[in-house]
Amino acid sequence: MSDNLLPDGDPGRFEVVMGFELDIWEHGRSRFRMKLGPQHLNRQGAPHGGVVAALLDAAGMFAGNTDAATGERRKAVTVSMSTNFIGAAKGPELICDGAVLKAGRTTFFAEARVTDGEGGALLASGQGAYRYL
Repeated sequence: MSDNLLPDGDPGRFEVVMGFELDIWEHGRSRFRMKLGPQHLNRQGAPHGGVVAALLDAAGMFAGNTDAATGERRKAVTVSMSTNFIGAAKGPELICDGAVLKAGRTTFFAEARVTDGEGGALLASGQGAYRYL
């Protein structure tokens, strides 16, 4: 999927710099794909935990930052996030699915899961609270 789904198509955005490719972005749901490169790996050769946490955060944020009535993008910031690292990647690609758990007027809650490629093993999960700006 191309970068043009990212807000404003700005190639300087964090998601683009990290190599996250937005595959699905609709109200209540998102999916990112990421091809792993040497810049994403820790000294053990596995994806760095910070990369995985950033992927979880991005998927949670994108899942909840559209307006249900209009489909327009809303700005939001992460208020808190928890991450569980479950396994190490074996393949060259990560998939991260985000879903909204509950949304209110000013805050929404989302969860995300990273798998080792399409249909692969669960590698990490996370939950976040996000505040609309």
